[in-house]
Amino acid sequence: MLLAVALAGVHSFAYASADAEAPVITPAPTPTLDKRQGVAGGPGTPILSTLTYAFTDLPYQVYPFQVLRGPQFGFNQCNSTTLGPNSNCQTLIFNGPDDFCLWGSPDLNGEIGNVEAKVVAYCTKPYHGTRLIPPGAITGLQWTKTSGYIQAVGFINNTGIGLDPTDEGGELDPHGADLQGNPLGGVVYSNGTADSDGHTLTQVHNWNTFVGGNAFCFKACFNSINSPDYCENRYDLIGCSYNMPSAAQDGQFTECDGDLQDVVGVYTSGGQSK
Repeated sequence: MLLAVALAGVHSFAYASADAEAPVITPAPTPTLDKRQGVAGGPGTPILSTLTYAFTDLPYQVYPFQVLRGPQFGFNQCNSTTLGPNSNCQTLIFNGPDDFCLWGSPDLNGEIGNVEAKVVAYCTKPYHGTRLIPPGAITGLQWTKTSGYIQAVGFINNTGIGLDPTDEGGELDPHGADLQGNPLGGVVYSNGTADSDGHTLTQVHNWNTFVGGNAFCFKACFNSINSPDYCENRYDLIGCSYNMPSAAQDGQFTECDGDLQDVVGVYTSGGQSK
């Protein structure tokens, strides 16, 4: 798989601090459950990735349905009243190299394989009503923006997102075998995609991520591109180097504009796809 990037230079990013000044955020509204029973997948099998909400119109829980693995563990209305080390916010923000979140364990020393349905958001900034990634936990990052997606590949201390230090991790996405997603009810928003105006948080319907083994990668695909699928998630046992190849190095922080990678599982050599 070929990856061509134009490095914009090395940057030092300011991550979360308990003393950081947060903007004024409207308190959380009284929790209200979405009462819909017939969702896109039909009775008993709601399809998480088809549920669409404006960020300002999120229900308390996107997936309150008591079917299959449901209902949802956490909640989606997240702001200053839900911020803190015990937050079970399952709304993840993926804006830029100094303002993004990762899925992590709600349980101390959790393992992705055991908590994948209930992982919660850990963020670099105290603005999103989530748990915080401790300063210094992220030790390297390459943030790449292309015409089809934005991608982050980096290095992180497992304990910074609640994982057991020895957990090698796993893959998460909004699909899954039962189409309920992992995390179940987890939604992603960004103001850094081509579908956003650069300010408004816009829902990302197609994304995937690997986290664990003291590393992470996260790709958010633009809604305007349905084919090819740059967020293909069939190869979830292989990891970041196969699914999101990059030039990320521990100890370095870079922000890049990049060419599109081949779709995962397709390789180009000598102008021929394989």
